[in-house]
Amino acid sequence: MSEPAPGVPMPIRTTLIDITNCIGCRACQVACKQWNDRPGQETELLPTLGFQNPATLSSKTYTLISFHEMEDPKEPGGLDAAYVMRRCFHCLEPGCVSACPTTALYRQPDGPVSYDAAKCIGCRYCMLACPWDVPTAEWDRLAPKIEKCTHCADRADQPAPIAFNGQPAPPDETKRFLDTIATPACVKACPADALRYGTRDEMLALAHKRIADRPDKYVDHVYGEKELGGTSVVYLSAVPFEKLGFPKFGEKPFPKFTAAALGAVPPAVMAIGALLGATYAFFRKRVAAVASASGAHDDHQAEFERLPNKLMTPVNWILLLLMAFCGVSMVARFAMGLGGSTRLSDTFPWGLWILFDLVWIAVAAGAFAMAGAIYVFQRKDLYGLGRMAVLMGLLSYSFVTVTLIADLGLPWHFYQLGLNAPEHSAMFEVSWCVGLYVTILLLEFLPVPLEKLGLKKAMDAWRRWSGFYVAVAVTLFIYMMSRNPIYTLVTAIIFFTLAWLFRARDQRAEPIMLAIAAVTLSTMHQSSLGSLYLLMPNMLAPQWWSPVMPVSFFISSIVAGTALVILIDMWISKAWHRPLQMKPLSSVGQITFWSLIVYLVFRLGDMAIRGQLAGAFSGMLGVALAVEVLLLGVVPLVLLSRKAWRDRPDVLPWASLLAVLGVVYNRANVVLFAMTFKGRMPWVAPHSYWPSIFEWGISVGLIAATIFLFGLGARLVPVLAKTESSGH
Repeated sequence: MSEPAPGVPMPIRTTLIDITNCIGCRACQVACKQWNDRPGQETELLPTLGFQNPATLSSKTYTLISFHEMEDPKEPGGLDAAYVMRRCFHCLEPGCVSACPTTALYRQPDGPVSYDAAKCIGCRYCMLACPWDVPTAEWDRLAPKIEKCTHCADRADQPAPIAFNGQPAPPDETKRFLDTIATPACVKACPADALRYGTRDEMLALAHKRIADRPDKYVDHVYGEKELGGTSVVYLSAVPFEKLGFPKFGEKPFPKFTAAALGAVPPAVMAIGALLGATYAFFRKRVAAVASASGAHDDHQAEFERLPNKLMTPVNWILLLLMAFCGVSMVARFAMGLGGSTRLSDTFPWGLWILFDLVWIAVAAGAFAMAGAIYVFQRKDLYGLGRMAVLMGLLSYSFVTVTLIADLGLPWHFYQLGLNAPEHSAMFEVSWCVGLYVTILLLEFLPVPLEKLGLKKAMDAWRRWSGFYVAVAVTLFIYMMSRNPIYTLVTAIIFFTLAWLFRARDQRAEPIMLAIAAVTLSTMHQSSLGSLYLLMPNMLAPQWWSPVMPVSFFISSIVAGTALVILIDMWISKAWHRPLQMKPLSSVGQITFWSLIVYLVFRLGDMAIRGQLAGAFSGMLGVALAVEVLLLGVVPLVLLSRKAWRDRPDVLPWASLLAVLGVVYNRANVVLFAMTFKGRMPWVAPHSYWPSIFEWGISVGLIAATIFLFGLGARLVPVLAKTESSGH
């Protein structure tokens, strides 16, 4: 296809598929397999599919003819048949490209959606983000890549002949070349004029002409002309497309939802950082004024102690056994490959590990919630819970990273996350944000071992430079998200100014910049975990899918994080025979209460505004929603609503447990239970899913490692606040 003049948009390569002309010979299917050098696959004829073979697209089959029989009294035997070519639609605004965090999937200016395996990290997000369920994975390989139709871009990119024996190529020879060689293999192979290839304008004009010339033969609809913003593969049919299994979509492309959410990230970071800085200054001044008026000293530094209990208890031996099996499972994962060690498939490209990550990140939100409460809002009565929350957060996020390594098909390509700039990938945002947040958690916890080891110079360096590291990290984050010099400059000005204003001036300086970074980055990645599913309104039930899912995910993480802080501290008190400190725990319960009421009002209000509330509680999904909202939402809300109940050690843990389970169940519904997994196109042979023993082994083993290492840390360094029974 010739290059357009400067400033003129490049014509879109488009294939028109006229279903009425297809004779089901499968010449296109064979030609596609031959040109792309796809291996054969062992298949079987399914009685319900007639001569359709294989049943769906796969890593070995880019193009497939599906067979359809329909009742038609006018036809012999009362049946009519239709043969439909199934392949990638090559969307004008592709969901798979929007999802890809490394630009391994990219759309060429003239239409084809192509794949660069050298950039792929194997996250398989594209498989869920594609509304047509086209991309597939090589599950039988140790290093599975993504496979899909390329619209034969490699054929069309071949240069037309310039000269023969030193003479310019005749026009008819150039035309013959473009009509044959520089044409998709499937189009060239079709003997029945079912496939035409040219520019999008040409193919749409041809399609509408055929409809106008034979209105009795065609339905008045060119499928792909407007669906989801338009595609580079369009169809004509004699029957409504729904009868042939084509999904019914509106005109708005799904990537518009993530573009809106991720486009708000840079301004949100700048606004949140400035707001948190102003909030800290206000509360710090007020606390100082109260202290000055009362004559009290502003000494919030609670004392901490190590746990004196012995390490190797029966419980810890069990934890070590689970950790050992986790190690075995991790070895099996890489020795057997992703497909051999898990029960993931083209139908379920994500499974237990993704649910595990989303749940763990949500419940680990106590680290940023406590940092914000203690330092930004000056809740020094909660200071004794801070170290425990930060250590648990650091361990949790670190092991989430380990799970991601196991879950990625090509984890050794992780460096591609730093080399590429996808336009609006939620996975890209989450990867960078979580990675930077782990460093913030590490810096938050670093003073504990430094003080224990008596490293005064290291502590002084930490006080002096940690705030400036925050400014560098957040500025880098905004640059990676936007590649916008203005956003980057404004972010740098805001955060370097805060770092200078709040720099350490004495030994009692607060790590306020680390707290600001913790809240800011956590707000971004907790919400962007919801953005992951904005590309899937066709799969996720409307009770859970919403364009404001990111806000819902963020608020619910505060609920889960603060409730888990309560549970952990109460579990520590019981398991390690320590006095129960109900006053600060009751205060955290109050934070859980207010965040829970905001979450429920926001969630139900959003459903009402979208018109989804009336029938939301009907059917099996309605029961699931009722359990999530009523049993695991309203009940803990009631239990936490009164101070007298929050002060009771027999009520607070149950209320907190229900609140945590409510958020866990919400994530389980979003990831698995409220999703419709139809399998690959043409959606006739979906697989089932139950996690393998190795999936369970890694998940349970990492939880065991978190508990064990928390106990080890509590014995090695002072993490737990001293109690009155300790002699203080």
